[in-house]
Formats: sequence, structure tokens, C-alpha cells
Amino acid sequence: MTADEEFQLACQGWRTYSQELLALQNHLDADIWRQLLTLVTGCKGKIAVTGVGTSGIAARKIAHMLACVEQPSVYLSATDAAHGDLGFLRSDDLIILISRGGNSEELTRLLPTLKTKGVAIISVTENLDSAIARAATLVVKTHIQQEIDPLNMLATTSIVLVLAVFDALCGNIMLRNGFDQQRLLKVHPGGNVGKTLREQDL
Repeated sequence: MTADEEFQLACQGWRTYSQELLALQNHLDADIWRQLLTLVTGCKGKIAVTGVGTSGIAARKIAHMLACVEQPSVYLSATDAAHGDLGFLRSDDLIILISRGGNSEELTRLLPTLKTKGVAIISVTENLDSAIARAATLVVKTHIQQEIDPLNMLATTSIVLVLAVFDALCGNIMLRNGFDQQRLLKVHPGGNVGKTLREQDL
């Protein structure tokens, strides 16, 4: 494969991202979106976000973004959860489970305890017949059609879609809660964001 062909393959991958992102508006049901927004903003306790592998990395980012808009959220290691960290969850808490296949053993072994504790579950999965989908209060499915890796197996496009869903959710939360620049500065005083906000003499 020539360098030009390799670059064209990369361009095709980016086009796939764009097409899949645009398709979200048709694939993600508006009622599911409203339920997602209601569950997250209506949570009276803490929000835990978890997954394994690439989904775990996405979970970290989602937890961080929710915290940035003052929805008390933490990343929960699925492994550590099964070794005692489930103890911090209460019945007014919410957990977001991310797994494309929905049957990762690290997540499914948490389900009995989550049920016993009465923790609401949002499952982000493509498999509606999976263990985490069946246990969920709400299932979010992006209807991913094409990953960009040559084997159509690695969590590439699918993870971008999951992140896009929750980034948009955070934007909704900011508007719903009247989240202005002064409020953002209080929770994000560091880095270029904090520097830029301070320079605006808020």
C-alpha cells in the first residue's frame, strides 16, 4: 500500500466517523434522550460510570464531563467495584454501564449487588438482549454500523458515538441549569479554560 493509499484510507475512516455521528439524530430515539436527561439530572445521589477496556476509558471521560457541569460523578473501576468499592453506592445513586456487547463479566458480576441496593442503571450497549440491558432502568443504543478499523471489530467509531451522546447531554445540562461562565470558572479554575475565563473579568 502506498503512502497516498494509506492517507486515503485514513480519510475514509474520518468520513465514516462523520456519517455515523450524523446518523445519531435518526438512530437515537427522542424519548430515550428525554429519559436519559431526566435520569441524570434527577439523580439525588452520586453518579458512577464504569466499563472495561476502551469502554472504561470512555467512562472516565464521561464521569469527568458530568462533574464539570456539577452532576456529582466518579469513574468506578469495574474490577475494584467487585473488590469492595460497590459499598459506596446507595439507593439514590445512579450507575452508567458501558459495554458494546453488554456481557462483560466484570460488569455482569456487579448486577446482583446493584439490584439489591436499588441503584438505577443506565446501560449503554448495542446488544438489547445482553445482561446489562436486561438489568437496566434505561438502555441507550447508538446503532453503530461501522467501526473504522479494517476488521470492523475494535471500539473506534462506537466509542466516539458514546462520547458524543454524553457530550451533548452535558451541553443540555448546562443550558437547563443556567450554567454560565462564572459557574464554570468555580469548578474549572485550572488550565487554559480557567485562564481564559479569568481574563474575561467575570
